[in-house]
Amino acid sequence: MVDQSPIFASAVLDLAASTFGDTGTHCDAIAATDVERLREPEWDVLLIDPQFTPNLEELVPQMLAASHSPALIAVASHPTKELVDFCVRIGFNSVVSKSISGRALMRVIRVSLAGGSLVDRAFSRSAEGQRPGPTEGKPLTERELYVLQLWAKGYSNSDIADRIGLSRKTVDSHRARGMKKLGLVDRPALIRMASARGWLV
Repeated sequence: MVDQSPIFASAVLDLAASTFGDTGTHCDAIAATDVERLREPEWDVLLIDPQFTPNLEELVPQMLAASHSPALIAVASHPTKELVDFCVRIGFNSVVSKSISGRALMRVIRVSLAGGSLVDRAFSRSAEGQRPGPTEGKPLTERELYVLQLWAKGYSNSDIADRIGLSRKTVDSHRARGMKKLGLVDRPALIRMASARGWLV
């Protein structure tokens, strides 16, 4: 279990141990920043909170390229359409919400271990219910990407404008267009996505 919440991780590990314990299963919690432990070949299944685990866009393909690649399950607190699409695109087997019942989560683990894929129904309904705007899903321009990377790192519009030699209003336009393309509504959502994509290093 890869999560920043020790309470949630502990609950999932206790449930997994009681469900799979008779098979000699070893369960462990890993810090989201402990990339080397994530790369260890022993894991059969990894439950990962994608909103707090950095560099997933680079890390997941490396893990899947290993000779013994684990089943990957994204377990997210705040699901968005963009996050579901991102997780599926980079190679997660399943994507579920942290509000899923314990019994259902154990079923997702079984399905993923067997090579199947599941997206929690409520999760996919929520994603489908968000109608994309006219620009959502379109690729970012280089300038939009750069502005969003700086904004995710905590720079203000004024700081960014000074840094790249544009007016504050132009920077705000690039930021707003980029956020619409990504389907994001606020800075915390951008920071979670930026962390998963490795933009914050």
